[in-house]
Amino acid sequence: MRALGAAIGGVIALAIAVILFIFRGDGALVGLAGVLALAGVAGIGYAIYEATQIKKVANVAVVCPYCQHKNRLTEQPHNDFACQGCYRMIPIAPDGQVLGISQVRCGFCNFLNYYSAKTEVLLCEGCNREVPISVEDGHTPKHIAFARRDDDNLYELVLLSNGGHKTEELISALQHMLALNRNQVKQLLNELPVTLLTGIPRMKAEVLQAQLTVNDAVAEFRPLP
Repeated sequence: MRALGAAIGGVIALAIAVILFIFRGDGALVGLAGVLALAGVAGIGYAIYEATQIKKVANVAVVCPYCQHKNRLTEQPHNDFACQGCYRMIPIAPDGQVLGISQVRCGFCNFLNYYSAKTEVLLCEGCNREVPISVEDGHTPKHIAFARRDDDNLYELVLLSNGGHKTEELISALQHMLALNRNQVKQLLNELPVTLLTGIPRMKAEVLQAQLTVNDAVAEFRPLP
């Protein structure tokens, strides 16, 4: 944006300088035309410099193992991050590589769940019951105390703060989450606190809250009366 602004300003300054030079009359405007010409050249030069710096920024493509969405990053990731396509957390190994994922169906509700080598506790996204998983072949399965938590209540998800550090990422996440356009999302962010969704199950509320937290937003889910 800075490069574009500088380029536009530079072109305008040069255009005004040319007009002043053409209609210089007795020469009183020649000095001003010269100053504007220098400013225009400087602006265009700065825009070219900024454009070359942008090209130097690393562009790393990380493919989501869940939805195959290609995430564009400025550097190789070393921590899990939320996919911009499906908003699941992409598991990242210490060396920056994406970990493979496995599938398992819940024995209670037959819902298809995903997990990686990092997963220690897998709760079914369909019924919120524990799904037994194991590590690599030949290793001992991860034994976890049964973590069933039945919750038939419905909740509302309330956005309290946008954090201010990842505004663009938050806007993009909310666009996908709420199926709204950019202007509608920006209007919501100007009316905080605001209820984003209502009448959703606890599991969905927790997942969406985590997605917002990744983008430095503060949200909470509240049970409906």
